[in-house]
Order: sequence, then structure tokens, then C-alpha cells
Amino acid sequence: MAITAVSTVTTIREKFPQAVVETDDFRGEQTIVLNPASLVALCTYLLKNLRYTYLSSVTAVDWLERVPRYDVVYHLLSIPNQSELRLKVRIGQRNEDHPFVPTVTGIWPTANWFEREVYDLFGILFTGHPDLRRILMPMDWTTHPLRKDYPLSGFDLPEPHWGGQVPYDVDPGVGSQTLRTPFSRELNESRSKISQNQEPGTEKRK
Repeated sequence: MAITAVSTVTTIREKFPQAVVETDDFRGEQTIVLNPASLVALCTYLLKNLRYTYLSSVTAVDWLERVPRYDVVYHLLSIPNQSELRLKVRIGQRNEDHPFVPTVTGIWPTANWFEREVYDLFGILFTGHPDLRRILMPMDWTTHPLRKDYPLSGFDLPEPHWGGQVPYDVDPGVGSQTLRTPFSRELNESRSKISQNQEPGTEKRK
């Protein structure tokens, strides 16, 4: 029998009845919502038995008023069977700073950078990850920009984190300029002024 997303959902319900929270069929797209504790075992089964060989992305959604607060979302592809599947796990209590879910890097190595991005932007930890550190934001950043409670305008940071500006390290050939957002403050070349409204927890530069 050909393996399809629909048959995969049926198989997973039979093989992992305690793991499945719910399933959804929306416009032909199949989603399985899982108990986080069963994630690694179920993903291992999907790879070895149903040939879901490709993890195309890992992302997250912040449902600020909901408990559990976050969905961690995995998009899988079985290239041999031309079948796509979505997995979700729901994690995070109302005041939990860093909810966690097991890493799947041991199953699909491509999860390494995907999980780092989710950690960086949402603050979700992936237990067992071999190198869980920021990938987009500066290493000394202390908050997570894609959380729904993050200020829309960001934070007014001390130098050298200019307000939305990224200085060129070399002359790009068009004179002296910076890349800046429409609402950024003026470039403080002398770095003599430090805003008191900086990101919480960020140390002032001397």
C-alpha cells in the first residue's frame, strides 16, 4: 500500500495511541498534534518505517493568551512517497521563561540550525541539542524578538547596537552611510550617549 499523509496519520494513531493529542485535515494538509514526550520516538518511526527522510523546517507560534503558550511546528517530507506531513507539539506555561522540547537533531541533522533559530527568536529550549546558541541575534541579547509580548518597536539599545542601524565595516563604494530603519535614532559616532531605555539585562558598553 502506498504511503500517503492520510495513511500516515492512521498508522500513527494505531502505533502511538498515547502520543496523539489530535489530528487535523485542512485542505488536504495533514497535521498531527503530539504529546512532547513522544516526539523523538514518533519521529524516529516516521524516518525509519515510513521514510519521512527530509525535515524541511522547524518553527514556532506564540499564542500569548493560551496555555500551553507555544506550538513548535515540524514540516516533514517523504521524498520516496511524495508525501508531506506536519507535526505540532504544544508547550509552555503562562510564566515559563524557557519552555523545552527534545531535540530531533539525532534524527534529522538539518534540525540543528532550525532549532537554534527557534531558540533565538522564541526562547524555546531543545534539550539534547549539541550546540544551542543564538544564530541571528547578538550573543549578548537577553530577550526573544518573535514573542508576542516583545515591543513592536524593539528596544532602544546602547552603542554599538544602534537603533536599527548596521554600519558598514568597509566603504561599499557609495560614500559614508549606514543601513537604518525609518524610525531609528541618529547615529552617535562618538558613542558618548547611552540610552537608559536599553534592552533589559543588556550590559552597557564602556
